[in-house]
Amino acid sequence: MFCGKCGTKNEAGAKFCEKCGAKLEETEKTKKQPKKENKAIKNAKEKVQKLPKKAKIGLGIGIVIIIAAIIALAILLNNPVKKVEDYLTSYYNNYEEGYGNDELIKIGDILRSNKNDKDALNSISNQISKTINNWVKNFNKSYEDEEELEEEFQKVYGVLKEIYSYFNGLEYVLTYEDYYAYYGELYDLYNSKENYFKAVDSEDDYEKYNYYSKVIESDSYYKKANEFVSNYLKEELEELKNGAEELTNLGENATNEEMLNAYIAQVEYLEDNRYKNSVDLSTTEEYQKLYDNAVLKVVEYTKAYASELETNLETNNVMDMIDNSMEVLEYDSEEYKELEELKSSYEEKLPDSLVSKYLVSSTSGSNDSSYRITIEDKEYDSYISFSFEGETVNRVYRLNNEYKTFKATIVRGPDWDADFKGEIVIYGDDKELYRSGEITKTGELKSEINIDVTDVDDLKIEFVTESEPDGWSNFYIYLVEPYLYK
Repeated sequence: MFCGKCGTKNEAGAKFCEKCGAKLEETEKTKKQPKKENKAIKNAKEKVQKLPKKAKIGLGIGIVIIIAAIIALAILLNNPVKKVEDYLTSYYNNYEEGYGNDELIKIGDILRSNKNDKDALNSISNQISKTINNWVKNFNKSYEDEEELEEEFQKVYGVLKEIYSYFNGLEYVLTYEDYYAYYGELYDLYNSKENYFKAVDSEDDYEKYNYYSKVIESDSYYKKANEFVSNYLKEELEELKNGAEELTNLGENATNEEMLNAYIAQVEYLEDNRYKNSVDLSTTEEYQKLYDNAVLKVVEYTKAYASELETNLETNNVMDMIDNSMEVLEYDSEEYKELEELKSSYEEKLPDSLVSKYLVSSTSGSNDSSYRITIEDKEYDSYISFSFEGETVNRVYRLNNEYKTFKATIVRGPDWDADFKGEIVIYGDDKELYRSGEITKTGELKSEINIDVTDVDDLKIEFVTESEPDGWSNFYIYLVEPYLYK
């Protein structure tokens, strides 16, 4: 650089002349020339500068989104879950008999590289399950013919078998339980669809029915198959429905007991008439609806009648009633279990039998038993009996002030002599609580006993009579099912 005043040459970059001390200034030659800008870039900048402010903002956002998408894609491509999904898809799409297992090897490598990351392994396992579920789901579709069905079944089954075999039931890939569950689902669908095609090809309606009726409900062909089955059995089902409904058409004033017995009869009727001309009607939706409704009604009226008996202090009859209802239900069904629970709840509410209480005293001619007895073709589970001795006979039981109600039924024994008569009188701690009135062979008998025994310690039952048979006899008066309620 030369001094403009004295002409002395100075070092480049000097600010003052080393000879005269004048201030040095850069000449055009020594000034740094700006780098020539690329024409395309220059044009782009000029275009951007000319854009409105809002457009510039939008452009900036777009660039950010593109950069974020590129980063997300890079992450996704390196995601082990996505890699496993891609390898499984590739293996399935290219699979055929004898196909190699390169994709399975790669999946194994991914599992090993993540062996210490439980979260990653669980995510991979979930993706594998999702992918296999989709294979099975996609198998349940329509096919052109049995040949295409067979080909697809062999492919899905073959892929599952190879994966299970290669990983040997590894927890994160395909366990023993999952493999056989998938296989079972596939096999059931395969058989179902095979029956559908056999039905389509058959020219005999009865044969068509047999094949169509074997199409399972989960099959995509089920709706078509069931339409044929229903139409084929339309008349038989209508007849069955009318017969079933007739049994329960009792009117609005029917009691719970009557309705229960009617629906029990309906269940039995449906079971007895499920076959028509060797065809099982129970495979149809119409039959199943009738049957399911009848079963639900049995449960409903069993509960209602049980509540009614409990209100009327007839809890002892509840158990037999529930047993009768359970007899018509399928063992271990949900409805059967429901009535089992109901029965169990009433076991705690059962009354005590008077004959199980402490016997304070008794006279000759009186007896009791907890064994069943049949009188005039009717069975009772316990009883107290009094014979005609020509004088009053009695029995006294200790209640210990534990009960509120005593119930029993008076029953005349068979073969009474027309002249025999007597009367039942009951005392609570020497206080008269009940008197039956005179009992004869043919006279009107108010047989039901229902008395309050609250705070009673000793209960005394007398049979007052002057009748005496000529010689030995079986002429008895009975108090059957004598129950105490707390």
